[in-house]
Amino acid sequence: MRDDLLPVLACPVCAEPLGRVDGQVGCGNGHRFDEAKQGHLTLLPAKRRALTADTPEMVDARVRFLGRGHYAPVERALAAVVAAATASGIVLDVGSGPGTYLAHALQAPDGRPVAAPGASLEPRLGVALDLSPVAIRRAARVHVRAGAVVGDVTERLPVVDGAAAVLLDVFAPRNQTEYARVLHADGVLVVVTPRAGHLAELAEATISVDPEKERRLHDSLSPSFVRRSSEDLTWTMELSAEDVHDVVHMGPSHHHVAADAVFRPTAVTAAVTISTWSPAR
Repeated sequence: MRDDLLPVLACPVCAEPLGRVDGQVGCGNGHRFDEAKQGHLTLLPAKRRALTADTPEMVDARVRFLGRGHYAPVERALAAVVAAATASGIVLDVGSGPGTYLAHALQAPDGRPVAAPGASLEPRLGVALDLSPVAIRRAARVHVRAGAVVGDVTERLPVVDGAAAVLLDVFAPRNQTEYARVLHADGVLVVVTPRAGHLAELAEATISVDPEKERRLHDSLSPSFVRRSSEDLTWTMELSAEDVHDVVHMGPSHHHVAADAVFRPTAVTAAVTISTWSPAR
């Protein structure tokens, strides 16, 4: 973990900022945390609900599928939002998976490093946060300016108040109370959700999109946030049999697909909404 990222991380026991103490990562109250050889930290609360994290098979499928550029329109949109952000702070990707979206968000649409505002123009730093240790091991290596943390997105986030200039939530669970706490007062929350018709050609093998998803999104974020913008993106992906296998297995549908399912090349629709939100004042 980069030393300059530690002060934005919070102890999951007492919520104090972290730092290096005698060569270990810890807080001022004496709580210490082991740093994995891959460089990531595990900052889970001592008492937490039993949750199911992404499996190695799901993470591998996601890395392969996203690595082929099929969701490039989403990646470009995220990079544009981060490049336009004016608040100081990190880019925090909650429910990050292997960190693919964060890696793209830390680069401007033209490929240059995204700079934080201010005289120094230092490139922005990022933190990937996910419950899956398998995914976070990948995220720890995804970008030189990113750190990675195993954490529970449904509980208090191991991040100090107001640390995030941009908070990314891409197809992930939402925790509006914690989002409001960790986001800078002038920061921006970016939420990517599937629309009706997303992966429609694979309906028999994937979990359908809730038709009330947009309404539930608004209800879940109000009154802590005010919507700034909303953009619908639709494109067609020409998928190979391997691509179809991977897009089915990289999400929750992985748990419901028959082991002997046969996948064939096909054109598949991607339909998502990218919305940006500001903290309510």
